[in-house]
Amino acid sequence: MTTGPILRIGGSADDTDSAVPAPIPPDDPEAWYAPDVRAQYESAPGVVATIRERDGGRFGYDVREPPLSPADERALETVRDHFAAVNHRRPLTRSGAVERAEAGFEPKYVRVLDRLLDTTAAARRRVDYHALCAIRLLGDRTAIALDERIAVADVGDDRELIVHTDAFAPLETGIDADAEYVERVAGERLARYPIEFAGFSIDVVVYRERLLGSDAFETKYAVLEPDLLPGDDELIRECERRIWETPVDRLVEDRTAFVAEHARRYLSRRVTAGDARDLVASGVDRVRRLLADRGVVSPAAEPTYDGDRIDDLVYYVLRDFVGEGPLTVPIRDPHLEDVEANRVDERVKVVPRPAVLSGADDEGSDDTVASSGIDPLAGGGRIPTNLAFADETRFVDVVTRLAARDGVELNASTPSAKVNLDIDGVPETVRCAVALPVISEDGPHVSIRKQAANAMTPVDLVNRGTLSTELVTLLWLLYEHHGVVLFAGPTGAGKTTLMNAHMPFIPFDDRPVSIDEGSREVRLPHETGVALTTRDHENAYKAVSMATLMTEANYLNPDVEVIAEINTPASFETFAESINTG
Repeated sequence: MTTGPILRIGGSADDTDSAVPAPIPPDDPEAWYAPDVRAQYESAPGVVATIRERDGGRFGYDVREPPLSPADERALETVRDHFAAVNHRRPLTRSGAVERAEAGFEPKYVRVLDRLLDTTAAARRRVDYHALCAIRLLGDRTAIALDERIAVADVGDDRELIVHTDAFAPLETGIDADAEYVERVAGERLARYPIEFAGFSIDVVVYRERLLGSDAFETKYAVLEPDLLPGDDELIRECERRIWETPVDRLVEDRTAFVAEHARRYLSRRVTAGDARDLVASGVDRVRRLLADRGVVSPAAEPTYDGDRIDDLVYYVLRDFVGEGPLTVPIRDPHLEDVEANRVDERVKVVPRPAVLSGADDEGSDDTVASSGIDPLAGGGRIPTNLAFADETRFVDVVTRLAARDGVELNASTPSAKVNLDIDGVPETVRCAVALPVISEDGPHVSIRKQAANAMTPVDLVNRGTLSTELVTLLWLLYEHHGVVLFAGPTGAGKTTLMNAHMPFIPFDDRPVSIDEGSREVRLPHETGVALTTRDHENAYKAVSMATLMTEANYLNPDVEVIAEINTPASFETFAESINTG
């Protein structure tokens, strides 16, 4: 039966009747006790995957996870109950699940589990695995997500999750396509990159769900903000109230540092006060810092108390106070063209640049964009995010603060505005249209458009097949000889991009004057250029109209006048006057 080593019970070495064959693994063709098993392997530590042959030449896929004793079950239930009130961020794709499983629990979770559990080391390993699956991974779908031999996960004709390994396909799992987290097992990551904000690095993931009917949107965008523990939401709100009530008797030059300092000080006291061990550790760290400042001892490498949890809480305080709430990361994402929030409790939508949707790297690739079949000027279309405004009051606060940054006060008489935002660390021009519920039936809304940091050139447009060399030549002649050029098309067609790309064709010693309505869209690379922008205000005598700017432009002795947009009666009138005056 086998040529492997054998176990002999009594008798001599020549007595074959007393020989007992060595154990044979289930996936061995000679394994008489498991005739239907075709493969069996450890897909993750403590997890065994088995592939069986079924009737009709079909194959099935099963997994066996670490077993739990009744005591282990009670310990796991304790963990689940503790975290039941928290909505944890789950991995979005199999890649994300594998990365998180390899990293295990973050230190702040380990400290909580240490307080909740009192088990043996072996039981703790089993409970930790199931707890990680239950509160940080994909629940019962985790074992499939962690199997590196699975190359493809999809849905079959019978609405069942089907997987393909490197040696067997298709494999029936018996899992309904509508089961929880199935769409994430079948998800595909397109891009992942960090966004910097106030000293924090927040990862962003663009991914694609391949399950038909699970969502009208197939491609999605997710901001991987820090997870919160039970009670953290209340701590954040309380900290924000305390900072708001903090008296300020001096000029605050760095608002971010001011808020971070007060938030960290308050949260350190509140977090450590809840646990005696953390309280003692916090006191020891404070004493050590004082002694280190005097050169008595060396400074500690890192806090011995719950410092990582405090960092997470400080991030949310800064996001709400210094940033733009849920829009903070998308606004700073250089890979996005548009950011839109339409109403409360609705997913924020974004428009990524084409290189992101085509799976290009962080810097983008011209070859990738060109081969993707996506118009590099048109963007990739709107996709939903995992962000939303849950409260109208906070939504209105963000909208009001965005307008105030450009000197516009939103109120009942001025319920909407177009503003320009200068955001630290963002080189692009950020144009923002905001509105209060006064004119928006479903509540406030905000629409943000970002131009690329560097304007495209005619060479870029020709290389990407957007324009022909003949058309570029014609535009060159018109720009250089002060002809009349009108770019027309729907929103997002690339009108402003085309106009700015050819702006260097205006002779360097000419004086171009641009007139923008509410937002700066024209880029004048000339030393002699002047950019004018209208200004809305509830008081007419404080407003600056297109007609006023037209008069101002004529006094500036322009060689070329550039009107950014023609979409209102005033802008049409200005356009006609520009042609009339030459």
